[in-house]
Amino acid sequence: MITLYLNCTANLGDFVQVLPVISGFVKKYDKVNFVVRHDMKKFKGLIEFLKYQDLFETVCFDDEATEYGSKLLPVYIVSSWTREDKGDLNRPIETCRYENWLKDQYQFEFDVDDDFVIKFPKCNVSVDMDAIYVGDRWNHQGIDDRRETGVLSHLNNCKFLDYNNDLLTNCYIISTSPKPFITNFTGIGMIADLLNKECLVVWKAEDWKPEYRIGDNISWDNGKDINKIFEKHFYLNRKAKLVHASELDLSKL
Repeated sequence: MITLYLNCTANLGDFVQVLPVISGFVKKYDKVNFVVRHDMKKFKGLIEFLKYQDLFETVCFDDEATEYGSKLLPVYIVSSWTREDKGDLNRPIETCRYENWLKDQYQFEFDVDDDFVIKFPKCNVSVDMDAIYVGDRWNHQGIDDRRETGVLSHLNNCKFLDYNNDLLTNCYIISTSPKPFITNFTGIGMIADLLNKECLVVWKAEDWKPEYRIGDNISWDNGKDINKIFEKHFYLNRKAKLVHASELDLSKL
């Protein structure tokens, strides 16, 4: 059985964008063993989240992989540090990069599963059907500090996702709420996109450190402006919409 080891990131948003690629890979080949960086332990319930997607035979962190011994061989590295050519115009650039890596490095042949939707169970948690839920960028040791945290904390009369919940619980809350989900360029936003949830991706230049701002725009990841950053992380034919913070009107939701 093939083992895939994703070792290029410990950021949740970049990480989950491999899932449509793995889903397509599994449809062509078979379930795989999956190894992820131990840095990802900061995301509560990550292993359970991944196992629930019905893509993997085993899932483990790389500092625990030796427990599985030879059952993990052969191991294929998965990375997004490669070309950005898009096989589908609506597919996120980051997802395309994972696709390109596996095809270029190992000559695997498969189609990305662009219909992939994150699976989750019914959870024993109350969801306020009248509330607007917000998934802000959290402040946690080891996150990318080139961007600010808590940038949506000024929003009133909203419920903020609790990151002490495990990932599957927050998936249930996001998906069950009838209101659009409010988020920004953070991992929970990419999860909402893969849940095929209507979401508003709110941004302003001040969310980035000054050296990445160009007026009321951004230069990020080799010169990408805000629209290209959105294209990097969100499907263009799903339900995510880019909204400037000055144009966000909660009264219309």
